[in-house]
Amino acid sequence: MLFLTPRLRLALLIAGALSTSVGAQAETPIAAVEPAAPKAPASASLKETFKNQFLVGVALNPRQFGDSDPQTTAVITHEFNCATAENDMKWEALEPKPNTFRFERADKFIDFCLRHDLVVIGHNLCWHSQLPSWVSKPDPGAETLTKEVLIARLKNHVQTVAAHFKGHVRGWDVVNEAINDGNGEYRNSVFYRLIGKEYLALAFKWAHEADPDAELYYNDYNLDADDAKRARAVELVKYLREQGARIDGIGLQGHYNLSTPTAAKIDKTIQMFADLGLKVMITELDVEAIYDSHVTGAVGANTAGEQPRRRFFPTTETLKSKLALTDAETVQIEPIFEKAAKDISAAISTGEFGLIREIREAAGEQAAKLLTVSQRPPFAELMSEPLRGPVGPPPPPLTAEQQRDLARRYAEIFAVFLKHRQSITRVTFWGLRDSESWRGRSSPLLFDANFQRKPAYDAVMAVAQQAAPQDQPARPIHQPLRTIYIPSPGKAICCPNRLWSRLRRGVSLSRSQRSLAKSSF
Repeated sequence: MLFLTPRLRLALLIAGALSTSVGAQAETPIAAVEPAAPKAPASASLKETFKNQFLVGVALNPRQFGDSDPQTTAVITHEFNCATAENDMKWEALEPKPNTFRFERADKFIDFCLRHDLVVIGHNLCWHSQLPSWVSKPDPGAETLTKEVLIARLKNHVQTVAAHFKGHVRGWDVVNEAINDGNGEYRNSVFYRLIGKEYLALAFKWAHEADPDAELYYNDYNLDADDAKRARAVELVKYLREQGARIDGIGLQGHYNLSTPTAAKIDKTIQMFADLGLKVMITELDVEAIYDSHVTGAVGANTAGEQPRRRFFPTTETLKSKLALTDAETVQIEPIFEKAAKDISAAISTGEFGLIREIREAAGEQAAKLLTVSQRPPFAELMSEPLRGPVGPPPPPLTAEQQRDLARRYAEIFAVFLKHRQSITRVTFWGLRDSESWRGRSSPLLFDANFQRKPAYDAVMAVAQQAAPQDQPARPIHQPLRTIYIPSPGKAICCPNRLWSRLRRGVSLSRSQRSLAKSSF
């Protein structure tokens, strides 16, 4: 049974979150309950409201961390104190070819976070998805991919990436989604098939070697909805420790809907991992307000006509503008993209979404062979850009009842988070606003397409505001860190951002200020 303090229970009622006890909700459908939460003042922010409980983060895409839209930047900096790159620190983005690393876009993300005092979370070092095809293929001239070769590839990637961002990343999702749904067995990824369970411990050990100061996490979805999966994750934590690997925290992704997992299950799961001595993070929070038949919010099953051509490949106008493409080159390249677009459309219609990346990658390689040496780098940059928004018509606006249901659900979820505020160190929303969410067609976030706060935002704020001050012991402030290199005595110093300008100007620090800085090696 989930226990709530009287004030937290009052907050839930104000938000319309519960009509009975939390325990009863596991068996009772959510019903519309009034009154709604009071509207939060414009000056309020998530990061200030929860500053003594946990970091409040957001997943960002290149448009958002590009600083090109003042409104986007204003919302990010007003509401959040932590950020995760949605896709730009994954393997296929950072190492698309063997030992060819492309850090430019991820470095822009890091720079954005440093300029705006956002704690950086690295996502991720090892995942079976968004993995370049070369990782699971044998070396040229070899018939099969061997365990030894794959171990070398994994080690090189983990250590190169972790070392590159050393001093800038608070913590890493070292391994992502390594456990199956349903049966709780380890996922039959290329890493597990060839290396076995050992790859998990190796990845954590290599990450720690490359950046000893970074926290290390295991991240997965449905750990709070699937008992077998959660049990395996608990076993994984114990296994890593037995192997001498460091693990600091567990990431519960938090891709929820209006009814599952129940608040009681979320509560139980957080407590189980906290009892292991782990920090708990909610890493990819969103709540599906409308049932979405699409596999993801990024790829619509109703894709048709010429949409795949516009969505998955640069337009002819863009190619001519960025590459100075000649008419002769255009005539050769366009048929490649047209054919690939038809193949993608066919894959979507049959539900084979895993083929999209392979088709797109193969078409890009074929087109690149027709370009000059000088045209290939900007072409590669165009092909690496994130896909262009959800395919298909936008969803209809939420009805008043749907808004209330979403607010109610967010309120009960945050009541659980507040109960465990001594164990939870971060809550990250997987997207800034509905129109840029991977589940965008189900309106899952606190901000709508126009950056307007939804009633769910007010419900979350009401839960926090109604918690008694004496129930909220202060936590250490989560200070973003910056790193500078001091030639003499040859040390890298990590320091809170508020001391950064003093160090950069050469101003000496007081004894108390010096105690906030630590030598990283």
